[in-house]
Amino acid sequence: MGKFPSFSAGWVMSEEKFMQDLNWNWLSYLKLRGSWGTLGNERITRIDDNNKQNYYPYQSALNFGSGLFYNGNSVSSLLTAAQQYYAVRNISWETTETWDIGLDANFLDSRLHFNFDFYKKKTKDILLALEIPKFIGYDNPFVNTGNMETTGYDIELGWRDQVGDFSYSVSANLSDFVSKMGDLGGTEFLGEKVKMKGSEFNEWYGYLSDGLFLTQEDVDNSPKLNNNVKVGDIKYKDISGPDGVPDGKISSEYDRVCLGGSLPRYTFGVNFAASYKGFDLAMMFQGVGSQNVRINSNMIEGLRNNWCGFPSILEGNYWSVNNTDAENAKAIYPRLTRNNIDSNMAMSDFLDV
Repeated sequence: MGKFPSFSAGWVMSEEKFMQDLNWNWLSYLKLRGSWGTLGNERITRIDDNNKQNYYPYQSALNFGSGLFYNGNSVSSLLTAAQQYYAVRNISWETTETWDIGLDANFLDSRLHFNFDFYKKKTKDILLALEIPKFIGYDNPFVNTGNMETTGYDIELGWRDQVGDFSYSVSANLSDFVSKMGDLGGTEFLGEKVKMKGSEFNEWYGYLSDGLFLTQEDVDNSPKLNNNVKVGDIKYKDISGPDGVPDGKISSEYDRVCLGGSLPRYTFGVNFAASYKGFDLAMMFQGVGSQNVRINSNMIEGLRNNWCGFPSILEGNYWSVNNTDAENAKAIYPRLTRNNIDSNMAMSDFLDV
């Protein structure tokens, strides 16, 4: 628990005498505003892989279950108990500090309006499940560590008017933000995403690709992720090694990098409304300008579970011994195989769109 103060202030500049003396008839309203505040997040619970809620992550609680045990020639089901979570006693609420500056302006008898906000948000004492050695035997504990900074803006421009019994309005808005992780005291891996110092929030994390292997000579002279790599497989770049320089090997420890944020960018919307003698119509359109997404392996992986076929999206777009060299050079997907599926389906910018 704690105290989370906040305040806001606004200045209607258009009401000031020096503005009215300008005699700007086209300016109907002008307001400058700002705010600052803090907010606490008390949601320090966690959900495990079995979708069970742990309401007391700061206590060494026991999880009960059942197990089968041999008792002579028979099998008995007995009650079991174990501590699953490594408890950290002194965890506390996260704290978010936000400041915002904004501008509201109306023009032409308030028919045209414009709103703009720019904000910065800093979250401290973020609760993250940091990696601990597997031999300890507990799930990764939640600890207060690190911070995150978010910078964003919101813009809206609109027009409203009335002609006789017909009134209408149209507006468009655009917003965007980027969240950057600060020092976290460690790294939190989230499957194919990561939280680490300098990364975006839940950023994609994987290998950088260099096209496909097109010749056996290229396979023989290049670093590989495993020994099953053949011509037609995805070629990955050797980024680093134990000494901080490329070591001629592709490894998950040294050669994975941040590949871009997973959150949507440039969210926009358009609104339209009209009314006439008791009848009204309203429409809203919204969308996302950009987002990095991963091509799910279910979309392009053939022979799944050793019996499924090949998705039609692969037709004419994969590397094949039946293609010409020119066709293989333009191939979008690697060869059709199960022998090297772990390498070809690994998270990389090759499957990131």
